[in-house]
Amino acid sequence: MIRKLEKQEYTTTSELSLEVYMYSGQADFNNDGLEAFKSSIFDDQYIDKLTIYGAFEKEELIGILGIKEENNHISLFFLKPEHLRKGIGKKLFNYMMSNNPASEITVNSSSYAVPFYKSLGFKATGGKQCVNGLTFFPMKK
Repeated sequence: MIRKLEKQEYTTTSELSLEVYMYSGQADFNNDGLEAFKSSIFDDQYIDKLTIYGAFEKEELIGILGIKEENNHISLFFLKPEHLRKGIGKKLFNYMMSNNPASEITVNSSSYAVPFYKSLGFKATGGKQCVNGLTFFPMKK
């Protein structure tokens, strides 16, 4: 099941984001980057500005997609590793798009996720960048 999350459910999204980031994003951060990432995902003011959609298996949250609606930017998009390559990420993205029909969506992708975003129709808008110890690739659809 995929649905929009309520604000009181956002705490679990931060925990899931960190868990997956530590698994799949290690090539894209140093210690400063990890601290910058943690400070954003555990910052209530930052998280409260997002609209977050969740993918569930039974009652367990297995994936999230958080978007800043004011500029149509994907800020968080994580699936638990055991649920990758099952079409869940694509379903989560399509659900978000059906609820947020934007003409343009941007993301700063990890190197790990670039092929996935390309499969959704995203194109690179610049080369590899590093800010605050976080490496990413800017993309747009």
